Amino acid sequence: MRLQIYKAICERLTAQVPDIKHIDLWNNNIAVLSGGAVWPRPAVFVEFETIEWRQQQNRARMADIAVRLHIVTDAVSYNGSADPKQDSALAFFDLLNKVNSAMQGLRGENFAGFMLTTSATNHDHAELIESVERYITRAQDTSAMLNSLQRVKIDNLNIKNNPATD
Repeated sequence: MRLQIYKAICERLTAQVPDIKHIDLWNNNIAVLSGGAVWPRPAVFVEFETIEWRQQQNRARMADIAVRLHIVTDAVSYNGSADPKQDSALAFFDLLNKVNSAMQGLRGENFAGFMLTTSATNHDHAELIESVERYITRAQDTSAMLNSLQRVKIDNLNIKNNPATD
């Protein structure tokens, strides 16, 4: 299920937000930087929060799945609202709006449309700005279900047409 959701997010963002230059799974990418980022920016990293599954019948399970999109952009230093670089420095907000627009209504075969629940803006940055957008979807994982078209071999089957005459 996570693979399906991850690929759907990658495909949607690639198609609808061409400004994004790199998409990957989150691995504390900002915390482990030394000597500069090794991936192009803007970048989006997908983090799956802990999933609490509810078992259903026929080996299916359902959960509300939360993902955090870590959107990393280069910081542009500027000096307040009168600075001519302000539009360039605040362009990351436009990128966040484009990501939100792309994510709204993203749904797949076994998961409902994503809903934005939380936005966190980094207010302690130097060279990079990390904004975190949290989305949630309801998903049903059917990967453990038996194939409904599975054929079963039956040996030595005797069928009685009328049990009353036997």
